[in-house]
Amino acid sequence: MSEQAGETTVRVFSARACAAPLEEAARLFERETSLHVAISVCSRHCAQPVAEEAVGAGGSHDFLEEIAEAGVHDLAIGGAEFLLDDGEVRGIVAKGERRTIACRRSAIIVPAGNPKNVRTVQDLARRGVRVGVSVLDCLKGLWEDIAARLGLVEAIRRNITFHANGCIAIVEAVAGGKVDAAFGWSAFAHLAPGRIEVVELPPAQRVLRGTGVGLLTFARQPALAKRFMDFLTTPAARACYGRYGWVVPNGAERSDQ
Repeated sequence: MSEQAGETTVRVFSARACAAPLEEAARLFERETSLHVAISVCSRHCAQPVAEEAVGAGGSHDFLEEIAEAGVHDLAIGGAEFLLDDGEVRGIVAKGERRTIACRRSAIIVPAGNPKNVRTVQDLARRGVRVGVSVLDCLKGLWEDIAARLGLVEAIRRNITFHANGCIAIVEAVAGGKVDAAFGWSAFAHLAPGRIEVVELPPAQRVLRGTGVGLLTFARQPALAKRFMDFLTTPAARACYGRYGWVVPNGAERSDQ
């Protein structure tokens, strides 16, 4: 969305993988109000897709540092609540000024055609299966949360060959065949249609993490920002997230999930 200056603009910084449903919801909000929503997506802290290569480089900055250094946004949207927890502790996100919009559920992401026939978490422990994990932002630690439930931490850890620097990087690693499978979110299907497939996990093995929005301590339009925050928790806004595969409180998930 184009940037428009003035007192009718709410500026939102969003994790890149969370941007598509946000943009759709913002268009609804703009049609219903006289306000404009200007959305920026993270670009610098995950610029180096391979985590080992990002250490010491510009890409090693985290989601919150990028927001704080820009200092021009009113709201931040992250793909996990713990990111906003960190933001509160670091004085970037205002305490008590957050909303949870929807959640994403964990899944295994494989290249189109699923060449290694990965169907279960247990398959990730098979000899010769190259596994990818992200060490940044919403996916950080997800592989352990899932593997530990099944007693497979050591077996899967031996197969981890790629450490990605965020959501987009892990999707591209899978789509490009750098790994045979990766831990991700079922909602990733919309990021690379035709290039990746989603292997759903049984309900008992799924991890849900919330996509939340928080008011920034340096917000220039706090009243308008809170209005948009509240809108993002309405059924109409949450339905946008449901269409992209998020799990929403009112049950309006995509019909094909």
